[in-house]
Amino acid sequence: MAGLSLEQLRPNHLPEPVGLWPPAIGWWLLAAVVLIALGSLVLYVYRRWQNNRYRTRALQLARAALNHYQQHQNPRQLAHECNELLKRVALHTFPKERVAGLSGVAWSEFLATTGDLPQFIGHSAFNNDRYNPNAPLNVDDIYELTRRWIKKHHA
Repeated sequence: MAGLSLEQLRPNHLPEPVGLWPPAIGWWLLAAVVLIALGSLVLYVYRRWQNNRYRTRALQLARAALNHYQQHQNPRQLAHECNELLKRVALHTFPKERVAGLSGVAWSEFLATTGDLPQFIGHSAFNNDRYNPNAPLNVDDIYELTRRWIKKHHA
C-alpha cells in the first residue's frame, strides 16, 4: 500500500441525492394535522351556518314586512307583523316556557335584555301601546330594531 500514489486512487463519489418521495414521518404528521384542522374548520363553518340559517330567513321576512308596509302604509300592521316575527324567532331560540307568555312591558324588556338593545324598553311598537290608535309609531325605528334584534339576540 505504501507504493500507491495519489493518482491511482479512485475519485471521490457523492452519494445519491435524497429523493422527495417518500416523505419523512414528520411531513406525514404535518399533513395529518393540517387535514384535521382543515376538516374541523369546515365542520365549524357548516354548523355555524346551519345554526344561523333561521336568522337569514327571519331577516328576509322582516324585509318582506317592510315591503308589505310600503303597500298598505299602516304602521300598526307593521308593528304587529314585526312583533309576530320576533316572537317566532324567540320561540325558535329560547325555551317555550320563557317566551310564550310574554307580552306588553315584559315582552319589550325581554327583547331589550336578550338583544342588548335598551331601545326596546318602553317602545310603543313592542308593548301594548301598539294597540292604541293614538300611540306614535316610527316605521324606520320598528324595522331597524327588529332587524338588529334578529342579528344580535343571544340565548
